Amino acid sequence: MQINILSNNQEVRVCLIGELDSTATTELSDELNKVVKLADKTLEIDCSELYYISSAGLRFFMQVKRASEAQGGTVRVTNLNEDVADIFRMSGFQNIFDIE
Repeated sequence: MQINILSNNQEVRVCLIGELDSTATTELSDELNKVVKLADKTLEIDCSELYYISSAGLRFFMQVKRASEAQGGTVRVTNLNEDVADIFRMSGFQNIFDIE
């Protein structure tokens, strides 16, 4: 799993690459914490290269959303592939997140 973070004054683009599971969230906790610290802006989470997400990965999305809302920011999820989109639908996340 790899995370690329691109930031400007108003928006942060987070590109998730690989599989977001419990191992990845543990190994990348510092990178994930950076995302949460930037949550006062508009966050775009680009999932075009996210191939799998587990319940631990879904928890990451919820942590980011909560942190963002607490700081006055917003979260937008983009480019879900069909497999990840199915998981979002089954978990009800399509009703929680702005998905493009």
